[in-house]
Amino acid sequence: MAKLMKASQWGRREFTDDSVPDNRTIKRWVENGLLMGRIVDGSVFVCETEKWGVDSMVSQAVRQLINED
Repeated sequence: MAKLMKASQWGRREFTDDSVPDNRTIKRWVENGLLMGRIVDGSVFVCETEKWGVDSMVSQAVRQLINED
């Protein structure tokens, strides 16, 4: 698994200033499998390689292909 980043940081990276989802929304996305991440002691973390709008499985497959030498 990729490194984890805070959900709020990930949201600011992936969305424009006026569109950043709150942490509860991001937490729900992680719980429902829309984003790869972890919930640790109630705090939400998202894998730094996650890109909004790209399916997690597609991102993972691309990363694997890139890492194959």
